[in-house]
Amino acid sequence: MNATTLQWVALVACAGGVALRVPGAVRGRGRLIFSALVLVTVAVALSLEPVYELVDGVLGGANAANLVLRLTLYAAFLLLGVRVAAALGSSPARRLISGSAGLVILGGAVAATVYFFLASDLPFSSTGLRAFDEQRTVRHYASLGRIYPGYVAACLVVPSVASVLDPHARVVHRIASACLAAGFFLVVLFVVLRLLPLELGTWDIVLPFSAILLTVLGLCLIWLQHAFNRRDGTRSNPLA
Repeated sequence: MNATTLQWVALVACAGGVALRVPGAVRGRGRLIFSALVLVTVAVALSLEPVYELVDGVLGGANAANLVLRLTLYAAFLLLGVRVAAALGSSPARRLISGSAGLVILGGAVAATVYFFLASDLPFSSTGLRAFDEQRTVRHYASLGRIYPGYVAACLVVPSVASVLDPHARVVHRIASACLAAGFFLVVLFVVLRLLPLELGTWDIVLPFSAILLTVLGLCLIWLQHAFNRRDGTRSNPLA
């Protein structure tokens, strides 16, 4: 599977996750996770060249679509982080994400992202801003775009692993938690590697989109567990 195919697979998986949760969201259940999945789907779609060029053309052809992608991803990680931390019963992780420290980091990331975007010379559409890699402001912009998602993912790795190791949890729940833990770990790994002077090649796509697939798979497994629980009349996982 090449990198572009992986991106399309991730988009299909995200769209499928959204579709599974539409009935529940309409009834008022799981709306935070539903919203997070919608936002991730939008971000993944904007990473694909045909979609990006179409949307950016509508927005004026000056790469505003890339800024939308970044800000959408920030919002998705905030919603996902708050809900997952609460569902896993991790008060420290929830405070780090939605408390004063987390909100300061989010606000700083948004402000700096917008600043470096406006400070860059982006005269024509370029997916991922690859045509402007030589600009220092674009490199700073790209680095900042990874820091906040990495921060949220780092807050969730330990609670997810603890959920995997919980001997009282159901098998499906532990497998779902393992997918979430692996997804969050890959996000952190990707951020760390991109801060180092390394040439990642195709891993620049494989790592983040594998993280997305694992996270969506984990959320879908939890939804399936919820469906079985409703049929049996047992208590549902909060992430459902």
